[in-house]
Amino acid sequence: MQRYLKDGHELLEIEFDASEVKAYNQLFGIQPLTQVAPLFCAKLWPEFQLFQPFRYKNLILRETEVQQLQTLYVNERYHAHLYFLNQSKVRQFMKYTFKLEINKNREKCISITQVFLEEI
Repeated sequence: MQRYLKDGHELLEIEFDASEVKAYNQLFGIQPLTQVAPLFCAKLWPEFQLFQPFRYKNLILRETEVQQLQTLYVNERYHAHLYFLNQSKVRQFMKYTFKLEINKNREKCISITQVFLEEI
């Protein structure tokens, strides 16, 4: 996987493994087995250097917004962009907002925005 990192943005070239997707789809009864389920993309977060400082923190997933424009398939190359959108303090919590976009041939396939909370 090639990595490109800018402030608040990182790009990876990805390809979904057929056996992992098949196992995930069988577990949740998703057909066909060659399509990548949107929430399977959560597996990508730890792959990004941008997410590494948060990897071992005790985060609470507060919100998830998924926009799927095209279906993702196994054994195809995609560009995954992770954006660190926002960090703010809300009462006794730090709120972090990330956005994952997956593109193929410069066309957006899926966009996943997630808000995490960390108690401070």
